[in-house]
Amino acid sequence: MLKTFALPAAGLAALLAGAAFAQGTPTWNQAPSVADMAAAYPAKAKAAGVGGMVNLSCTLNHEGRPTNCAAIGEKPSGMGFGFAARKLAEKLKTDAPGMNGQEVGIPVTFDPKMLGGDPTVRAPAWAALPSAEDFQASFPKSANGVNDVHVTLVCDVAAGGALNGCAVDREEPAGQGYGSGALALAPKIRVGLWSADGEPTIGAKVRVPLHYQLTQVTPPKS
Repeated sequence: MLKTFALPAAGLAALLAGAAFAQGTPTWNQAPSVADMAAAYPAKAKAAGVGGMVNLSCTLNHEGRPTNCAAIGEKPSGMGFGFAARKLAEKLKTDAPGMNGQEVGIPVTFDPKMLGGDPTVRAPAWAALPSAEDFQASFPKSANGVNDVHVTLVCDVAAGGALNGCAVDREEPAGQGYGSGALALAPKIRVGLWSADGEPTIGAKVRVPLHYQLTQVTPPKS
């Protein structure tokens, strides 16, 4: 009896949810990196180890860059996050057509973890995902009775949102090739350059959850 599987119901759904969240804002083709955010981090907040959140309202110009940005929400106030967010927004750019003169909201989240170490993106917006055929090709071809598989990869986000240096962080069940299969999918996945909650992704790590739910099918009679 052969095993086939449906699309990963939980893990892939989570990826698609992140992608759908990003559809309300432009797809940024250029964005600040973790290093850019660390350089722009307000000195007062950096010294105190304080994080912050800013919501910007900006107008896109003919080049697809935010202009005339105003902070419509800044927490905490008085720490310089609004000014730093506006400087970071200057590094954003979209190639989406018909956006000249459009007003957009841009969240910017300042996390002290961005200042050093290996920050992990909390709300990635996925820019590219594997196809059903890719999932099918990556799955071990063995009828071993397993019908529920969870794999989580941890990867570095490189230029353009590509994933590098991926490693298996979770594999259930282990030792049956599911982790290796998931690693084969990594080149098919790209993350957006700016996360759904306003964090840079280039230079950070990202967790990629995959959930395979399998169904058995009986080969057609000849």
